[in-house]
Amino acid sequence: MKKNTLEEEKAIEEEKAIEEEKVVEEEKAVEEEKAVEEEKAVEEEKAVEEEKAVEEEKAIEQQQSFISKHWKALIVLFAAFIVFAYGARCVYRHYTHKRGKPASSNIVNSEYHFGDINSTQLKAAKKYGIKPVDHKDQIPTKELTKIGSCDNYKVDRLTHSVAYLTPAAAALLDEIGNRFHTALKKQGLRKHRIIVTSVLRTSDDVKRLRKVNGNASENSAHQYATTFDITYVHFDRQSTKGNAASNKQLANILGSVLKQLRNEKRCYVKFEQNQHCFHITSRR
Repeated sequence: MKKNTLEEEKAIEEEKAIEEEKVVEEEKAVEEEKAVEEEKAVEEEKAVEEEKAVEEEKAIEQQQSFISKHWKALIVLFAAFIVFAYGARCVYRHYTHKRGKPASSNIVNSEYHFGDINSTQLKAAKKYGIKPVDHKDQIPTKELTKIGSCDNYKVDRLTHSVAYLTPAAAALLDEIGNRFHTALKKQGLRKHRIIVTSVLRTSDDVKRLRKVNGNASENSAHQYATTFDITYVHFDRQSTKGNAASNKQLANILGSVLKQLRNEKRCYVKFEQNQHCFHITSRR
């Protein structure tokens, strides 16, 4: 009986061992299938990426091919657009001028279209200013006042002039800025600075300027350090306190300030329509 019992136990253990081996083999088979599926997924992703790369290369080749085949036509179209845009601008400027409504005339009231011509300003410039110089290193800086942006005015980026004025002209500029601020304050308007766009010009500056602006005078009062330009189309806002002011309001307030000083015989003023500025010469 004991013999039979031992044999039965062995048989049971062998069956268990066989079943465990089957389980292990099944697990291995499952893992192998997963590995195969993962490899397939990786290969499929690679294939998709390769297809995308091929499509992108084809698109680039097509673009390059189109440009190489039609570059002349593209240049012609671009040139035609430039010509059209320029022509449209010229027509617009001609039309507005013909109607008598150029932009600068609409901004500044006619009472501030001062007409002190160059010959008039030139007499004062020669009387109170320096002798014209050819080059910047010849400027008599000791006799002049170097100006820069301050509370009363802003000096714009100067491309054809140098920031020097006679002491009297510098004082005049400061007075214009101060009276402009006072007028704004009285009207409850936001603080703005006037902007100086041109000051002392050497002969070199005049020559360079005449190449880009045919209206610039060869015998300019700017050469005597008595003369400066203030734009009436741009102002430098300094604060948001107070009421907002339109560009037209600011331009005409500046015009009224210049009218006061002109009546006081402190300066000559020319309203420059094309250059969008007041051309001012000190009379001291």
